[in-house]
Amino acid sequence: MAEPSTGALAVTAAVGMTTASLIPGIDVNAVVGAFAGAMFFVVFARELTPWSRFGYFLASWVLGYYVSSEVMGRNWANTSGLVAFFGALFCVVICISLLEWVQGGKTPGWLRFIADRFGGRNG
Repeated sequence: MAEPSTGALAVTAAVGMTTASLIPGIDVNAVVGAFAGAMFFVVFARELTPWSRFGYFLASWVLGYYVSSEVMGRNWANTSGLVAFFGALFCVVICISLLEWVQGGKTPGWLRFIADRFGGRNG
């Protein structure tokens, strides 16, 4: 049997995508791609509470759509679906790791890699 949060996400997705397809000017391809990226993150984030999952799902969905529109506006990609997928997936993962770092945790591995690679350290 499915978890209650999974059912809530499915209902939110159905309502959100239906509403988005009715509004002129909305890129439905980006909406679906961002939904897939957000759902991918939420399904694999098992340690979160249902309310946290729902919040991260919505934030990821919105951020994925905005990343897609920014990339498409700069003509860096031809289609928006895959860009929205990766935007939704990585935006929340990066933001969560930065929040954990600010709250006193360990520096994220990806940030240490960037600092070591491009920070001017020798060796």
